Amino acid sequence: MPVQVIRARDLKREDGLIGKNDPYVELSIGHRLLGGQKHKTATVKNQSGDVQFENEIFEFNAKPTDELKVKVLDDDLVHDDDIGHTKIPLDTLFQSGQLQQWYQIGEGSKVRGQIEIRLAVVQ
Repeated sequence: MPVQVIRARDLKREDGLIGKNDPYVELSIGHRLLGGQKHKTATVKNQSGDVQFENEIFEFNAKPTDELKVKVLDDDLVHDDDIGHTKIPLDTLFQSGQLQQWYQIGEGSKVRGQIEIRLAVVQ
């Protein structure tokens, strides 16, 4: 299953009022101790608000009962800050064959932005 992180928008700043984020995205399916899969985008330096990610496509072995975990982080020298995360159930993807849409990062009063992701099922 190819997964492409296209862009993010309205990301909350993690480096204070004048600092800019250095965002990257971690994608995972399953638990790492049980043979889960994980990929990470390249870091996009000095961004505020909207981010265009490189044209990277990550391959996952997935089934309809899986969910794709998406975590957006701010790359820092000492400790990376968690900007936000979401989970994408894959059952709809397996029904339609492909999806490209915006997903909210965080929930409720803790919304931290949105991320656009393209997913497809290769048969």
